[in-house]
Amino acid sequence: MHERLGLRVRFALFFGALALGGAVLLGLGLWFGHARAGGPADGYVIAGVLAGCGLLGLAAWVGLLFDSNVARPIQALAADLQTRARVDIAADIDEAPARYLGALAPAANAIHDALAATREAQARAIAERTAALNREKAMFEALLRDLAEGVVVATLDHRIMLYNRAALGLLGDLGLDRPLTAFLRSEPLTHALDRMGARAARGEAEAERFLAATDSGDRFLMARVSPVAVEGQRVGYVLIFHDATEDLEAHAELDHLFNTMLEAVRRPTAAIGALFDAIESDPDMAGEVRSTFFAQLRSEQAMLVDRMNQVADRYGVATTRRWPMPAVASDDIFDALTARLPEDLRFEGGRQFIRCDGFAISELLGRVIEGLRADGQRGGFVLRAVPEGREVCLELHWTGAPVSDGQIDRWLAAPLSAGYGEYLGRDALEGHGTELWAEPTETGHRLVLPLVAAAAPVLTPADPRPEFYDFSLPRAAAGTLADRPLAGLGYVVFDTETTGLAPRQGDEIVQIAGLRIVNGRILRGEVFNTLVNPGRHIPASSTAVHGIDDAMVRGVPDIVSVGRRFHAFCEGSVLVAHNAAFDMAFLKMKEDRLGLCFDHPVLCTVLLSAALYPHAEDHTLDALACRFGVRLDPEHRHTALGDALATAEVFRHMLDELQAVGVRTLGEAMARANEMHGIRRAQTY
Repeated sequence: MHERLGLRVRFALFFGALALGGAVLLGLGLWFGHARAGGPADGYVIAGVLAGCGLLGLAAWVGLLFDSNVARPIQALAADLQTRARVDIAADIDEAPARYLGALAPAANAIHDALAATREAQARAIAERTAALNREKAMFEALLRDLAEGVVVATLDHRIMLYNRAALGLLGDLGLDRPLTAFLRSEPLTHALDRMGARAARGEAEAERFLAATDSGDRFLMARVSPVAVEGQRVGYVLIFHDATEDLEAHAELDHLFNTMLEAVRRPTAAIGALFDAIESDPDMAGEVRSTFFAQLRSEQAMLVDRMNQVADRYGVATTRRWPMPAVASDDIFDALTARLPEDLRFEGGRQFIRCDGFAISELLGRVIEGLRADGQRGGFVLRAVPEGREVCLELHWTGAPVSDGQIDRWLAAPLSAGYGEYLGRDALEGHGTELWAEPTETGHRLVLPLVAAAAPVLTPADPRPEFYDFSLPRAAAGTLADRPLAGLGYVVFDTETTGLAPRQGDEIVQIAGLRIVNGRILRGEVFNTLVNPGRHIPASSTAVHGIDDAMVRGVPDIVSVGRRFHAFCEGSVLVAHNAAFDMAFLKMKEDRLGLCFDHPVLCTVLLSAALYPHAEDHTLDALACRFGVRLDPEHRHTALGDALATAEVFRHMLDELQAVGVRTLGEAMARANEMHGIRRAQTY
């Protein structure tokens, strides 16, 4: 029975029994005194009642003091020690509530320090043994993130275990443990996997190639898929792909140009042939008739030339689009030239960005400069990049003899580089849709090469903690979601900031943020965070809490757009929030406008805290963060993303706590939280 009674209940029963026993003994003493002394009993009864009430009151008062200063601090110390035994928490135990327990609180902190020291020693040993692995991991991350092709590694049931930056750019908002088929049309992938399996059965291990479309259908990807096998058993596959949309469009356009050219040439050629036949068949043709035939020949020839020029122009545009043209800084081209031809060559002016093949342009200008220097009649070479509207003109100035168009043509007629095969300098100009010419200046001469201007690239800081892979994803569990282990679920921990506390009275969301937890890891690289236009005034009292005012939300998307994106972000996940009922009320009320239903399972850290720590009266986010040693940045407190991140850290520790007390599945966690639903009204959160 004592196991079913809590410590505080047992202490209360102890003091109650002490008071009751004292009252019984007092009553027996007064009865014995009255029996020996005789006389009226009124005085003894009054004395007994007063003394008994005083004794009961004294026992209750001492019991309350004992409960407040002994029983509850002992329970708090026990809970803190249990938490630190299960979860690695660096913060010391708060000794203030246990100040009347003598050396017990310092002893508990000593145990905590010893446990922390042991864990630290273990962590050092593990870190020393895995240092080489971490170096390889860093190299792997750097290589994979900056690989030009998209790379995705997925399980056999198409859950993403790895993706890189290029894949993110091609397929959209990828995420670990999300289905790849939500971003890529599944039929071509499934067929390719089937063919790969058939080839593997025949002992062939080559990659299978296929063409696939993104789920939205706006891009076509050329992909190849290879199996991932462990000890001879296939556990997943690797998908490597690149964007083939422009290649396919260019191929189709070139086919169309070829067919157009055939049609354009066929009729004038036939007409010219017929005219020649007519002239040759009648040598004695009258002069006027012959003149008419020759005029018709010239007309057909002019039409043929015109159509050929039109096709050539379109072909030039098509080939220019196909050639890789990144944004290149003029400084990079000039630096390459001065390194190759250092004598008597300098550049002036500011940096400009141009869209070009930097190597081809450097080779082209280098060949021209070598040609100009060859006879020793020119010097004082200066390079400049001059912006001219939508173009940037690369100018090469010199003093001395001029250069003829014939010399320039000879330099352009040679192959550009051994690496480009038979690709000529003239081909490079045509590929860039430009020309190169010479002209005199006031101080000498110059060559002008106009190229398309480009915007300066936007440099963004790299994510210092990339989290784009997890090869330890648990196997897909059978059964309903409620029966799945908590450790095998994906979570979206979120928070909202609002115009007020009453959604049914017109208050609206002004910010929503969430981040994912997969396989026990907080994925800081997979974050949803946006302001929301509430369509109404934000009261000053609310702005004082979260810092968001009317000016900040002016022009940002409304809840319909944001809500649909957030719903997609949460697909297949369990929602987690601190006081989740408040945040879910705002989302639920918008379901009709969104045309979507937030029917995800929901866990509330307030209710889970009440289930794990029933003796605690404070279940605020600050109190939970203090319990688990989570640091809350004051600048980010009461921002949606800051509070969501703090809640995620708290919830990650709670998962270990729930496992330790025997709560292992989602259904069990929701049941324990629901038991606290009625109790939470009396709690602070």
